[in-house]
Amino acid sequence: MRKKKLLHFNLKNMELNQLRQKIDKIDIELLKLFAERFEVVKKVGEWKKQNGVTNPLDPKRWKELLEKNILEAEKLGLSSNFVENVWEEIHKEALRIEK
Repeated sequence: MRKKKLLHFNLKNMELNQLRQKIDKIDIELLKLFAERFEVVKKVGEWKKQNGVTNPLDPKRWKELLEKNILEAEKLGLSSNFVENVWEEIHKEALRIEK
């Protein structure tokens, strides 16, 4: 009986480890996507400097982007509050990079 419980525990533990490994892979992909996104942001910042745009913030673009992403997130079953918070942080970093 003890061996059976131990085997069951080990199988469950393996399953948990596999799920965690999947999360780790997804996290790496997210980081790669952030890096790619911020490379494009750098180019946007360079374009703005070359074209005399002094304020990196475009309120209209920001509002449209946020609304679009919240709608998309809701379709995917994600919390709009969560998505708004995440995009706020992404936007702050983008503005920092653009300067």
